[in-house]
Amino acid sequence: MVIDVDCTDDAAKKLCETYGVEGFPTLKYFGPGLAADGEKYEDGREYNEMAKWLKKKAKKPCDPSTLENCDKKDKAFIEEIKDLDAAKLLEEREKLEKEINELTAEHKEAQDLFEKQKEEALATMKKSDDLKGKLSKLQNKLGYKLLILKAKTKSKEEL
Repeated sequence: MVIDVDCTDDAAKKLCETYGVEGFPTLKYFGPGLAADGEKYEDGREYNEMAKWLKKKAKKPCDPSTLENCDKKDKAFIEEIKDLDAAKLLEEREKLEKEINELTAEHKEAQDLFEKQKEEALATMKKSDDLKGKLSKLQNKLGYKLLILKAKTKSKEEL
């Protein structure tokens, strides 16, 4: 399912905030094992790239007991862990989950920091543009007077 949301529309702003959509275009996907607010799609925007990505993401999960829907990579990993007992399998699972969760948290922290810095940078840029406009107006209004005063008050050393 593909859903198009215009985050500039007041009716959609709450939805966009809930799912962390802050810019256009933002593509997100959802599924089991992913964050509740979805994951950002960062791959190519061409049809073929998106179709390839979608085919990979939409495939049914590998069933280790029957090998149904398992590709070569899945089968190789199943072979690698076939002799592990239940405790070792659980230990391996927890290790992988921990690694993914830690990196997910680090990524979210970096993303949040970027958004904060981006907002600050945009506010600073707006302030700079406003000050530049005020300076230009002031120079147009007073610049000629300053030049005259400088000319009338020059010391002999400045001549």
